Amino acid sequence: MRLAWLFLVLAIATEVVGLTVMKAASASSAYIGHAVMYASIALSYVFLARAVKTIPVGVAYAIWEGSGVALISLVSVFVFDHMLTGREMLGLSMAVAGILLVNAGRAHDEEAAEEAAA
Repeated sequence: MRLAWLFLVLAIATEVVGLTVMKAASASSAYIGHAVMYASIALSYVFLARAVKTIPVGVAYAIWEGSGVALISLVSVFVFDHMLTGREMLGLSMAVAGILLVNAGRAHDEEAAEEAAA
């Protein structure tokens, strides 16, 4: 189970790298940036596919997508000097809350299954 979570973290990290490189590559015409972008995003999907072998696909996808959006927004603020509006901050807060709720629901289901098995 820990390996699946490691794959999910790697999927999130490679997605963020790919999207960060995409922003940088769009500002220049360097083909290497595009190659890194495509490779990172493809690798992200490979890691996500490995994660969903153990983690339910809905949970894994919600965490992958929500965490990716939150992290790439932070990269946008700190690396590319983007200023978040109040609505963007509210939306990101809601995304993080949603991720926490999905994860809490999954933990509750696991506890109930363990109690039923005992």
